[in-house]
Amino acid sequence: MLDGDRLWNDLLIHAGFGAKAAGSAGDHATAQWIAGELSSGGYELQSIPVPVPVFRARRVELVGKGVSLEVYPQPIVTPTSDQGVEGQLAMVHSLSDAREAAGRIAVVLLPHARHAAIWTSAVGPLLEAVTEAGALAAIILPFGPTGEWVGLNSYADRPFIPLPVVIGRPLDLPQYAELAAARGLVRLYLVGDTETSDSPTLIARLIRSDRWIVMSTPRSGFFTCSVERGTGTAGFLEIARCLPEAFPDHSLFLMNSGAHELRFAGTHAALDLAPPPDQTDVWAHLGAGLASLARTEIRGGRMLEVADPNRICMVTPALHEAAYRAFGGLPGFEDPHEILSEAGELSTIVSRGYKKAFACLGVNWSCHTKLDLPTEVSPTLLLPVVEAHWRLIEDAVRITRAQATENRKTKRYSP
Repeated sequence: MLDGDRLWNDLLIHAGFGAKAAGSAGDHATAQWIAGELSSGGYELQSIPVPVPVFRARRVELVGKGVSLEVYPQPIVTPTSDQGVEGQLAMVHSLSDAREAAGRIAVVLLPHARHAAIWTSAVGPLLEAVTEAGALAAIILPFGPTGEWVGLNSYADRPFIPLPVVIGRPLDLPQYAELAAARGLVRLYLVGDTETSDSPTLIARLIRSDRWIVMSTPRSGFFTCSVERGTGTAGFLEIARCLPEAFPDHSLFLMNSGAHELRFAGTHAALDLAPPPDQTDVWAHLGAGLASLARTEIRGGRMLEVADPNRICMVTPALHEAAYRAFGGLPGFEDPHEILSEAGELSTIVSRGYKKAFACLGVNWSCHTKLDLPTEVSPTLLLPVVEAHWRLIEDAVRITRAQATENRKTKRYSP
């Protein structure tokens, strides 16, 4: 029933809305488009407001002798004054270096990885350590495959540390090292205003019985996020179009959550509206980076026409064997895993008591960078992953029906 051409077209439409930070114009435009698609499919729509802080930058840069380096504001932003923060740079590689940041601007160098969140990476303890040491501000250099800025998921209700924090470009390391070695004064500008905006969570319902199928996916993210968010959004919409006809005896509850990069705030805002766990046959969560092209890293590397295996399928025990069948042959997904805490929203979902739930996610080569564009994925890689989601939804419903039949037989013939 799934339409591969329509799936790919939705990914391209998603890319056309540009950057999708929570509460931004791109986030709002994407939400309006998704709401329209779901409404045209016969769903009843509800929008849950999720207030988020949005930083409107006026000047964001690091200025030193003969050099100006572009930096990216790390949300939630603690701005500087219009005069910025002045001090020497201190290069911080480890916790033992943190004391060198006292009275200086800390340059926190992260080990090479595909970084995504503050609280699940090495940066959290380092930021806390330089704050305790008395740093004036922090510049994070998140070394990874691209050498570009990497936005980091953080808290929804407060800055991670009470200092101005920005993301630097690891490719600019030689300039940072030169400025630090010279021990001259530099000035960090993180100037702008913080406003309250909204990153709504959309709820779509189609009520037909007391048995439910639930599907969810996040919407907001860093930059264009074509792989990170676009693959899940396209899959979410395509499955949403097919569910009503394929499962006429089920009610449907769909959630498209905002404020994802602010510790999943949009999901937390709407979970109380979901159907009860004992009436839910399956909860399918389409997470980040469902499919992307693999890249080599030899002498600049090149893109390959195969799937990047840096992805995972997490399932509850009741769906483990079915997930093996559904995702067989898809690198990274073909060996289903137990649920990891705060690796996306699934751990929060299953903590509510949902017994048949799964989520697929990946951290692609360009995740959370400005390079996360449609060129990082292909139709031939995306469609099989969405089809596997569909197969597992079908199997979960079959399992539930078989269990219900067996329970009725046991009850009927029990003495």
